[in-house]
Amino acid sequence: MNKIQVAYKDIVLADGSANEEYLAGLRNRLKELEAAGEQVMLEPQVLPEDCKDIDAALSVTAAYKHCARRVKDCECVKGFEIPAVFAGMERGGELADNFKSELLEKHPHYVFG
Repeated sequence: MNKIQVAYKDIVLADGSANEEYLAGLRNRLKELEAAGEQVMLEPQVLPEDCKDIDAALSVTAAYKHCARRVKDCECVKGFEIPAVFAGMERGGELADNFKSELLEKHPHYVFG
């Protein structure tokens, strides 16, 4: 199974809104992989400075939840990796659990790495 890195800086614009142009391009790329019979895991790339505290981590989760909604019809997406930056944070386990539960709300078939 392939992994596709999805950088937080690419899916969120400077004003905090979603970068819909990038997300549309990601969806198109995933559709091409789907047509080729590939399966992928999306791997969030989040820098420590993007995730300075719990509120920032929750914003990161919200951004990837929106990303998941934008690629929901891409059957090649099997799930997401948990943002690695969460592991080094206070309450990192809770943040990881929250990430999973937020994405599972609309995507119960996703697996997490």
